[in-house]
Amino acid sequence: MDCTPDIGHQEQLTILIRIVNMGESNESDPTIQEYFLDFVNVNSTTGLNLSEILIKQLELYNINIGDCRGQAYDNGSNMVGKYQGVQARISNINPRAFFTPCAAHSLNLVLCDAAQNSPRAISFFGSVRRVYTLFSALTNRWSIIQKHCKLFTVKQWSDTRWESRLNSVKALRLQFPHIIEALEEVYETANDLMAKSEVNSLLNEISSYEFILSLVIWYDILEKVNIVSKSLQSQNMEISISTKMVYGLLEHLKQYRITGFDSAKNIANKLASEIDIPVIFKCCRIRKKKKMFSYEHNDEPILNEEDRFRIDYFLVVINQAIESINKRFDQLESYSNNFGFLYQIVLSDGDQNDLEGLDLYSELLIFRMMIDDNTTPLKALSILKKTNGSFPNISIALRIMLTIPVTSACIFRSLN
Repeated sequence: MDCTPDIGHQEQLTILIRIVNMGESNESDPTIQEYFLDFVNVNSTTGLNLSEILIKQLELYNINIGDCRGQAYDNGSNMVGKYQGVQARISNINPRAFFTPCAAHSLNLVLCDAAQNSPRAISFFGSVRRVYTLFSALTNRWSIIQKHCKLFTVKQWSDTRWESRLNSVKALRLQFPHIIEALEEVYETANDLMAKSEVNSLLNEISSYEFILSLVIWYDILEKVNIVSKSLQSQNMEISISTKMVYGLLEHLKQYRITGFDSAKNIANKLASEIDIPVIFKCCRIRKKKKMFSYEHNDEPILNEEDRFRIDYFLVVINQAIESINKRFDQLESYSNNFGFLYQIVLSDGDQNDLEGLDLYSELLIFRMMIDDNTTPLKALSILKKTNGSFPNISIALRIMLTIPVTSACIFRSLN
């Protein structure tokens, strides 16, 4: 579930459920299905109020909260709070309602962490936003950008959805010479001195090698993250697959940390040569710190401007993204480990057990001979269905794993 304000500025809570439908006949394959339940107007978005509303709505639809095996929300503190959040309050009632923070939202936060940790990145995105703001301010300017940029138009982004910045960066990255031409035409046709000054200032900002290099680097990062994020939002996404995708992205970033700067430089050099921008890094004034004690030694300044850019900007962004993924996706990895080994303990609540451990072990010894390493959980469930209930414990474990939502993207689809 998630909250969003409607056009009347009324906060509305959206609730959906996710199930595994085994199908009515042996010929039909099991499917993952998601169903919209209700919009609920809320006046308070505290964890206590939202959890009470959720419990009340489940009772209204005769859904026993003890039968639920997964819950997914965004990363707001009212949702994910360890003690007062909705997930904590629901988990106290039903420990088997495994909580997964929305993976797509977590990836957005990864990008946010990476950018906000670097003043250069903040300045870069500020310049990208200024490009859109300048052209969208007047209709004649918008006509100019449309005349020069045929593939993509400059776009505004959502402050809460960092993956949306890909479209903004893509418009500049793939049409940069045309963006420069459009700005130059706006400068030549503008009658207002203030407008000329604004355009000239923006041209100076983006007509630099450092901006072009930043454009290439961020396009590479945003494109890879967006591919994973969109895949995670699939209705049929499973925890096991999502974990592999996230850590595949992590390995890509680690490799990009090693080779990405040089490859980005090669692309930026070609782009700069097309519009006669010199391939040089601006010399920045070195800020000297006053020594407080005679024995205190300041670090030696980095004199090479390219090294300064790589260490103070590129590596800062990539290192923060890697650290943020490790931090924010620990939960997914723990669930993957739990269900990878089908631990009985995580599917128990006091005297109530979803599985019988010894029976599960016996079933696994036989069932593993019937599948290969490429068999997905949903495919395995389809095979199990045709065995006429010979492997009940494996079937239950797989159904629970497939029920746990990886993202809350279905909520946003319902809002659209």
